[in-house]
Amino acid sequence: MGKPHWHTQSSAAIIPQLSTAFITCTVLLLASCSTQSLKPPAAVSQAFAARYPSTTATWKKQLYGYEGIFYRNGVEYEAEFAADGQWLETEHEVSAAEFSQAVIDRVQQEYPSYTITKHEIEQTPQGTFYEVEIEQADAEYELYFDSSVTPVRNANEDS
Repeated sequence: MGKPHWHTQSSAAIIPQLSTAFITCTVLLLASCSTQSLKPPAAVSQAFAARYPSTTATWKKQLYGYEGIFYRNGVEYEAEFAADGQWLETEHEVSAAEFSQAVIDRVQQEYPSYTITKHEIEQTPQGTFYEVEIEQADAEYELYFDSSVTPVRNANEDS
């Protein structure tokens, strides 16, 4: 009888497998860290509690400050605050039927070959604003309008 034959891999074959496994674990670890809620500054927590009593949020750090994500009646809301606790805006997604028809009409007129894929209503200290995402083939854009259907810039867009 001969010696048993064990399948062995050379170290050159094992290293790419280990590198792939390491990269996969690192990506998963970083992804889980980015979705974990952090604790915002006291001023933000207090301002959120005053605006949304008895509501719990998951917090994310953004360039403009902090974003608290919470739910009401099964709808996800995002409340945005500056680091000093100043409320910037609260937004939520709605159906086309709940959205401003005047905004939809303007977008369809100015971007006839695009499809509206998202409708958001945003409440701010300056009033109500409307945001749509539009797509065509590989192109995707966000458009932002005030209550008179005038295009404006959204200074608090997530990073």
